[in-house]
Amino acid sequence: MSDCMIKGALQALLNMARMLGWSIRSIFVAKQASLLRRLVIFLLVVPLFIALQLLHWFGFLLDEILFRAYRKQKTSKIVFVTGIPRSGTTHLQRVLAQHEQLTSMTMWECVFAPSISERYFYSTIGRLIKPLNGALSKINIPFIKNMHSVHKLGLQEAEEDFIALLPINACFLMVLLFPEQKHFWQLSQFDQQLSANSRKAIMSFYRRLIQKHLYFHGADQRYLCKNPSFLTWVATLREHFHEASFLVCQREAEAAVPSQISSLNPAWQAAYGCDISDAFSQRLIEMMAGYYHYLESPALQQADVLPIAMADLVKDLNAVVELSLQHCQLDMTPAFAEALQREVAKARAYKSGHSYNRSDFALFDQAIGLFPKKYLKHSYNLKEIG
Repeated sequence: MSDCMIKGALQALLNMARMLGWSIRSIFVAKQASLLRRLVIFLLVVPLFIALQLLHWFGFLLDEILFRAYRKQKTSKIVFVTGIPRSGTTHLQRVLAQHEQLTSMTMWECVFAPSISERYFYSTIGRLIKPLNGALSKINIPFIKNMHSVHKLGLQEAEEDFIALLPINACFLMVLLFPEQKHFWQLSQFDQQLSANSRKAIMSFYRRLIQKHLYFHGADQRYLCKNPSFLTWVATLREHFHEASFLVCQREAEAAVPSQISSLNPAWQAAYGCDISDAFSQRLIEMMAGYYHYLESPALQQADVLPIAMADLVKDLNAVVELSLQHCQLDMTPAFAEALQREVAKARAYKSGHSYNRSDFALFDQAIGLFPKKYLKHSYNLKEIG
């Protein structure tokens, strides 16, 4: 096990100890939730979550012993799908993920098996319980049901791989449990607010995750990542992953901001039993404003960046995907062309079941001055960014 790996593991243990401290504190300060709910979340769920992360680190240790050859795996020509949250990144990724030359982490890999060892273990278990898959798929979990209208969840679905950064406490989603912790908010302004050492440590860990994934799935494939949160990571990602391509999805702020707040509401309700607070919504709005300003940064003006307007993605999925393939130097293979036409047909018949809380619009209207006018609906130029 390398010195870097040992250092990362020790830092992870320190982070987990801090998380336990945050949990104990949250029992007394997270007043928006009932006492019983706070006890369940912070004294049961969080410790179980920490135990899962420790299991991952055991898997990482086994990887260094059993599968050390993964370190020779190249991570060239990665395709990063990022952009404004709620701007079609998920749709674009799941279409592109059907290309034979691309591979993405699935939900089960991100949450349960970021290590090679865990993947082999759970794959074996999966084959053994395959006859039960039909019955297991019928289990109704309210949180999952509520999320489906916002973001389709499934263990085998291509998912945002920043979830796999949970073992090093570098996943922004944890801000939902610990909204007062500055560290998680800093992740949303990665290139600007994190120290050079922190960025380097996270990138080193992330590279290992990608190497493990390619080692497990096949060295002849290119890695496909989708993370709206990575919008403010682009400069650092470019520095650490040469020859990468960036597909940057964009959408007018009036639609994207309320949609983002609403999309996080099911998770907030699961944690606290109520709708997202106005204070938290305001912080999200300020974060989103930062994203829109980052679109104008030099990091997003490079030749390796392809801007994609959500309106174009909805209007002509076929054309957007063809343009994306050209940008990423990927061929339109017969198999993918057939899969693309199926996706185009599905997109034409799709109707979103996602509805917004009107108060989200009111909060946005009050903060509209934070956003660049270019990305507001009345002056949104689709040709300019599409």
